[in-house]
Amino acid sequence: FLSWLDFLEELVMGAHPLVADAITEAVEEKFFQGILQPQLLQMSELTVLGATAVLTGMVRQLRAPALLHRLVLFLLGPQRHPETPGDTPHPLRAQLIDRCDHLCDEISLASLRLFEELLQKPHEHVAHNLVLRNLEARAYLQRGPHAPEERGPPETDPEEDGLDLEEDPYFTDGFPDSFGTMKNPSPSSTPSGKGQVSEVVSR
Repeated sequence: FLSWLDFLEELVMGAHPLVADAITEAVEEKFFQGILQPQLLQMSELTVLGATAVLTGMVRQLRAPALLHRLVLFLLGPQRHPETPGDTPHPLRAQLIDRCDHLCDEISLASLRLFEELLQKPHEHVAHNLVLRNLEARAYLQRGPHAPEERGPPETDPEEDGLDLEEDPYFTDGFPDSFGTMKNPSPSSTPSGKGQVSEVVSR
């Protein structure tokens, strides 16, 4: 089956646009809606599990943009407006979402894997249909221009303040020159004791 799908992908990507569109339309009508959808909507757990596994493999392998677009619309529907309680949901989308919390753990895991593969596909409608359309009306993003907030002077680090004071030439005003620095007397400036005694004896 996956080899057949790979052949169709290569055919769609290399064919004339009119031929590629006819192929994708036939795949959607004959396979997606004619075979896959009835199996996904059945009550039999084994049938649902097998169909979900096949669908997950298809989503993972699909690379042709035209086939991927048809599959995404088949699974999620074309709706892009925010969902409201009175809306009629896309039947397959609602069924697949409900099965993420199914009584059968295997069906729940298979459904979660399907949505994981869907969200990894490079198709804008997936994220918009599942998440973004329900967030657009909320004020998570402020679109209009706004004035910058008034801020006070930036706080400085106490250690940096200390360094600035030490480097400030006016920091030592009012203190004697010898404050903070002790100079060792040089031998030439201070006479030794022996010199003083010899002067007294000679006098």
